[in-house]
Amino acid sequence: MRYNKRKRIIADGVMGMKKQTALMNHWQLCQYLRKLHLPQVVPPPDLATLKLLQDAHLKYVPYENLDILSGRLTSLEHDDMFAKIIMKNRGGICFELNGLYNWLLESLGYKVISYAARFIDRLEEYQIRRHRVMCIELEDKRYLTDVGVNSESPRCPLEMAEGKVQSDGICEYKFSRDPFFGWLLWQKERRKPWKRLFGFTEEQQLDMDFIPACIYTDLHPDSPLNKGKAISVFREDCNITIRGNLLKFYLGGRVKYRYTINTEYDLKGVLWEYFGIAVDYPLPNGGIDQND
Repeated sequence: MRYNKRKRIIADGVMGMKKQTALMNHWQLCQYLRKLHLPQVVPPPDLATLKLLQDAHLKYVPYENLDILSGRLTSLEHDDMFAKIIMKNRGGICFELNGLYNWLLESLGYKVISYAARFIDRLEEYQIRRHRVMCIELEDKRYLTDVGVNSESPRCPLEMAEGKVQSDGICEYKFSRDPFFGWLLWQKERRKPWKRLFGFTEEQQLDMDFIPACIYTDLHPDSPLNKGKAISVFREDCNITIRGNLLKFYLGGRVKYRYTINTEYDLKGVLWEYFGIAVDYPLPNGGIDQND
């Protein structure tokens, strides 16, 4: 019912999406850098800056799906994402976080190419392409950068070099190649074997190319993000998440602490204290997942 009800709205939104070519102005860049707790001086587009931006983004801009759970459709318009995430101190899903981050990187002068990726966390099945990643070309090398995964993931840009083991201080990562998935990103957490995170092929994607995946994420019955809370933010040594009604602290390759969120009052306190989020509208069921 919900899916059919919104068909017309979605079609109008897809047909009416603006061509996005303008770069951020100086004021927008300064507001973005302020959000990242960085000096409001436009930095040079080099590898050191890229590392700094990715690390700060993961720490100060949370992943969260509260809009989806409240029936709001995801907008990929630059102005909408900027207003929500930068001006209203919210987070977003990967298409919002990486979409806005892509715009920032382009505005700073990076050569950016976006790709559509498939998660491989469910090994027994193929999943649709419902993730966005960026490739940056610097000094004859290419680096993958990503600020839109809602669990422990690369905290720094990774050189796209097959077989090279790279560390972000928490986990190790490497790339391999696959005839179907293309580039495969592998992760090794402490005391655990290597596992595949996601794969992507090298067809350049525009902002509008991610609209179908947004529709799937917002509305499709198989979407994992329209059924319960999925919220995440990084700290220096841990990843803090809310899954359903559980607040979890991931340290040293495992969930070390977990607490149950029982009331809307508890949820709002946790959202503000750990994620810097203050939602300005009522959440369904007070934000407490009923089937957790």
